[in-house]
Amino acid sequence: MTDETPAEQTPAPSTGGRSMSGRRFTPRNAVRLAPDAAERQGRITRMAIETLGASDAILFLNSQHDGLADRPLALATTSEDGLQSVLRVLTPPVA
Repeated sequence: MTDETPAEQTPAPSTGGRSMSGRRFTPRNAVRLAPDAAERQGRITRMAIETLGASDAILFLNSQHDGLADRPLALATTSEDGLQSVLRVLTPPVA
């Protein structure tokens, strides 16, 4: 037996989700959104953040709501009709 203490291990520096070569890791089997679905997802996300603020928008987009068949983010991403139904809940008509 030796009296040596093990060398202290230091964690690797954070790379912010990037590999050491600077590229993000993307699984080969990752599903990409169709361009129109990505556009709808971006639109509803921007509208929710502008209307509710970032924290409340995240809650809104990922929670079930009365009158909607699915979570707002999933519904808006799926079709233009879904996007319009979420927009009606997000921005009710002014009386």
